[in-house]
Amino acid sequence: MSITLETAVTRNSEILHAPVGTEGAVLMSVEAGHYYGLNAVASRVWELLAIPRTIAQLCKQICEEFEIDTPTCEVTVLKFVRELVDNGIVREATG
Repeated sequence: MSITLETAVTRNSEILHAPVGTEGAVLMSVEAGHYYGLNAVASRVWELLAIPRTIAQLCKQICEEFEIDTPTCEVTVLKFVRELVDNGIVREATG
């Protein structure tokens, strides 16, 4: 799957998640037997993906909440979401 700024993605409902501290989170894929630790920004991306959003929408929100410029955010979020898709954590939203 080719992921662009206009690709809408959402959480894989089978992934378990829990907050860690005040800003982090941990995700667990029971099927794959892997867990993933998330920092504050990654945790916020996960929260935002409770409903389907495009990468552009994610970046707009992240830029409003964190001190990051749009081009850097777009590159970073695209890379992060691609990794999440590759690992089955998020998936392309349909419909």
